[in-house]
Amino acid sequence: MLTKDQKIRYSRQILSPSIGESGQERLSEVKVLQIGAGGLGSPFAMYLVAAGIKELTIVDNDVVSLSNLQRQVLYSERQVGKPKVDIARDTLLGLNSTVKINAHKEYVDENSIQKYLKDQDFIVDCSDNLNTKFLVNQVSVEHNIKSVIAGIKDFYGQIITVNPKKSACYQCVFSPSTETPNISADPLPVIGVTPGILGTLEALEVIKTALGLPNLENKLLMVNLLDLSFNVVEIEKADDCICS
Repeated sequence: MLTKDQKIRYSRQILSPSIGESGQERLSEVKVLQIGAGGLGSPFAMYLVAAGIKELTIVDNDVVSLSNLQRQVLYSERQVGKPKVDIARDTLLGLNSTVKINAHKEYVDENSIQKYLKDQDFIVDCSDNLNTKFLVNQVSVEHNIKSVIAGIKDFYGQIITVNPKKSACYQCVFSPSTETPNISADPLPVIGVTPGILGTLEALEVIKTALGLPNLENKLLMVNLLDLSFNVVEIEKADDCICS
């Protein structure tokens, strides 16, 4: 049951025939694990917390640098050198104090991620490297937790939603390699708006998936912001993939 304040705060969402009070009540129970608090993670966290989920757990090991500010809109000049997760927590609580925000400054690998999986409804990859994206996908499949994974470069991006045991996964589309480059160590060109759009789409995918609305399961959305084209590619489970 929504409180009086919740009905006021989320009134514009509740007006949507696709959401209503029952949908808002469902959103208020959603728990999300967010990996990465940078260009994708900034808009993702802000819009998801604004939408009124129950709990957001953010894991990131980085501090704010001057070069981040062109695209990572959670942060400001006076916060350069400070841990991203601490700033993110404070900013998000200021945006919506009714959402529980857990912030952990830790490097994400196959061991450390395990401690954050309990009771999560979604794992969302907001990282800037392929190794972490494949890890999120693997953990999602192994633990039967829905995931959303996005990637960006320059004016381009792609995004997929994974529903383990039901849909194709990230690895059905992109094959991991022992020589997978670490994008954090070798920066790619990024126009700041690109992760802004893809991160917002990640938040949208969590909201729609939680509400049972049409989403990007078994689909890969390819975004080209130079010519403003959005192409959806239908995908199928690969027989030899970890999700099959």
